[in-house]
Amino acid sequence: MNETLPSYRHAFPSMGSTVEILLVSHNAAEQEALTTFGLAERLAAEWERTFSRFTPESEISRLNARAGRPVPVSELLYAAIEIALDGSRLTGGLFDPTILRALAGLGYDRTFDEIADDGRQWLSPTPAPGIAGIRLGPEQRVVTLPSNTHIDLGGVVKGLYVDMLAGSGSWVGGAISAGGDLRVWGIPPTGDRWIIGVEDADDPSRDAAQLHLDRGAVATSGTNRRAWRRGGVLLHHLIDPRTGLPAERGIRTASVFGATAVQAEIAATALVVGGLEDPVVRSLIRQAVVILDDGEIVTVRDAMGGQVDVINLTSCATIAA
Repeated sequence: MNETLPSYRHAFPSMGSTVEILLVSHNAAEQEALTTFGLAERLAAEWERTFSRFTPESEISRLNARAGRPVPVSELLYAAIEIALDGSRLTGGLFDPTILRALAGLGYDRTFDEIADDGRQWLSPTPAPGIAGIRLGPEQRVVTLPSNTHIDLGGVVKGLYVDMLAGSGSWVGGAISAGGDLRVWGIPPTGDRWIIGVEDADDPSRDAAQLHLDRGAVATSGTNRRAWRRGGVLLHHLIDPRTGLPAERGIRTASVFGATAVQAEIAATALVVGGLEDPVVRSLIRQAVVILDDGEIVTVRDAMGGQVDVINLTSCATIAA
């Protein structure tokens, strides 16, 4: 089926990246599209007020400033923290929301656009304290962070935002992405499967691979986008919680399939941090496309017994999920 259905697109900057929305309809519905796009922008503004660690007035900044004391929080922040803690347990700590001090020590203590190599060295590596000491009180939605613990929820909030908007309205299909997190539903404009490009790490103008989806999500984590220099050394934002340093597992980008964008994002981060051989990663990943530091492209597929097959691909390979 190659018939092109009416569709509407919208993009806007938010959360340090670009939010992109595509909505598909059997009939023209421009006003409804504008309503949905307005909802998306209002929701993104709420996300910024809640989750931006670069704004002292944000809810998460106020929570971090009161580490060591119980703090009542909003339903949105509480839900995101619960998701992040579950993700940390699921990945054996490879995904860890308590890496904020490590990021700041490496120079990522301001928005990415403001980072510059000013000649300063980074601070001594700061391993993440981990989530064990974080206490949640569900009755009053109270969060208590240990005095030495500060959290960054950047690893889940974009996926949570995408999942919240996916399927909204009466659209027969749609796609929404925020940074590297993308989710699709329903019928694409052509009436065939959704085709998602995996960006070539060396040449962003071309696709290294194409993913064909009926539904679900893809999240991409990589060392190539949020990279900066500190004291002349190239660093990136995907921190190994065990060392407090940027992960070095020979992976440049990892694009992971999932039922939801949050699930895919947590698994993609764990893959970059833990590497292809990590047993926890092997138990998590059902399907992924990985670009290695040397440019080699591999696909990861779940095999019998929970084992993972790693298969070499040619450039611009097509993978179905």
